[in-house]
Amino acid sequence: MRWFDAAANEAVKPDKPGPWVAVVESKAPNGTVARRSMTFYVRPPMFLLFLFPATNLTFSIPPFPSPIVEAVWREHQSEIDRDAHDLLFRAFNDSEAGARLLAGLGGAPALGRPPKTFETAAARVEEMHLSAKRKLHGLPAEGKTLKPPQAISPPAPALHEGTAAEAGVAPELVDKLRALCREWAEDSKQPFTTLVARRGVVVLHEAFGRRPDGRPAALDDRNEVFSITKTATAILFSRFLESGLVRLDDPISTVLPDYPKDDPHVPTFRQCFTHTAGLAGHGDFGGMRNVFLDNVVLNGLDAVFPGDTYAYSGMGFDLSASAMELITGKASARLYHDELCEPFGLGDVPFDGAAAGGHFTAFELGVLAQWLANGGAYGDRRHVSPEVFASMLPEPVLKRWPKAGYNDDEGIGMHWLRIPKPGAPANSKKPEDLLFGPRMVGHGSLSQCMLMADLDSGLIITQSRSTGGPKFAEWSAKFYKTIAEGLRDGVK
Repeated sequence: MRWFDAAANEAVKPDKPGPWVAVVESKAPNGTVARRSMTFYVRPPMFLLFLFPATNLTFSIPPFPSPIVEAVWREHQSEIDRDAHDLLFRAFNDSEAGARLLAGLGGAPALGRPPKTFETAAARVEEMHLSAKRKLHGLPAEGKTLKPPQAISPPAPALHEGTAAEAGVAPELVDKLRALCREWAEDSKQPFTTLVARRGVVVLHEAFGRRPDGRPAALDDRNEVFSITKTATAILFSRFLESGLVRLDDPISTVLPDYPKDDPHVPTFRQCFTHTAGLAGHGDFGGMRNVFLDNVVLNGLDAVFPGDTYAYSGMGFDLSASAMELITGKASARLYHDELCEPFGLGDVPFDGAAAGGHFTAFELGVLAQWLANGGAYGDRRHVSPEVFASMLPEPVLKRWPKAGYNDDEGIGMHWLRIPKPGAPANSKKPEDLLFGPRMVGHGSLSQCMLMADLDSGLIITQSRSTGGPKFAEWSAKFYKTIAEGLRDGVK
């Protein structure tokens, strides 16, 4: 066991009050080094939380469906509440969760406002663990910096107000879409926010329906977008490609020091992003929020066979996030804020994982979609070159990995989204069978959020919602058809 204080200074033992990271090192059965880390908090003298008066905290567990008769539960309510209170304090004082909270709060500056996602106690602790990890690997305290977005003139389209003629849509499209979305929200009883734009001109950006508490849906409503998070992570990763800090076909061992060189069990970054890395799971072992996730995967490396199969998985995205953390020296919350949200002008987007767990508004999704439609630029800034952007586009999986057995295309965090016309074959790739162009890219979502960008016509479509609700397929088909019928100038 090795001990590191909040500044990543190593010590023989935790000999002063405050937060500490303990890294336990051993050997896995397959000979790989095993590293796991934990958070401890050394209490300052006389700091004993369990001596706080019981009146400072009220915690009650009401009756719930169980084998216990409700009348019995209510008769023993005071006893139950007393035990619940005691259990809560014991959990706070005797668990790692309690230690992580104290460690993250200790030394945190007063902000005069609620903390942003990269300023939370959890984020601060993850930064401590990452600093300890870099120290273990002999890396400098400061990580590498990314190439800043380049100024371009004339600017690429950015989301803005404009006329139907400027957008290349029928003047009546807005009213048709608004009426359809109102009916959709009323019928499904599911609120959502929609953004439709073309050439950067916003055609519709409105919220529809009511939230479960009865309040109207709002433009700033955030929803978990599930696997659309993969696209956001891929866009973030593209900045590392642009900066020359990593290459798609590099094995992850070029960044993650524990991984062996020239080993067929080690996947490349391209395989991590295209579900051909031989990995499984979404957010397992803590996902990217576990700073030592890469070591967990390493300990099972002999069971990994990159390129042999296609298995839809988020683990490759989490591993890639671990690599980005190690390169920059920024833990995930800070990494996504500094290198994705800030340069793109997004809000405080929470990311619980690299493959799922992003919480976006429809407008923020629209910014990402517009970046895709522009081929890696937004407004007066180009984030990646056309060459880097082209390397991310979907291509046949069998082209690179014939053994994978997946007869379709896969890109770096994106797919071709080919929406068939009514009556056309469901899987047709023929342009005449499609509502939109054959180069519509984006990603699906478990919650049926939308992220779509047509690389040829400049059309983007996003939706932020918590669930698809009843008859989603029926309503979304009407939605797409209405948009397609409203496009003008013959570009589809």
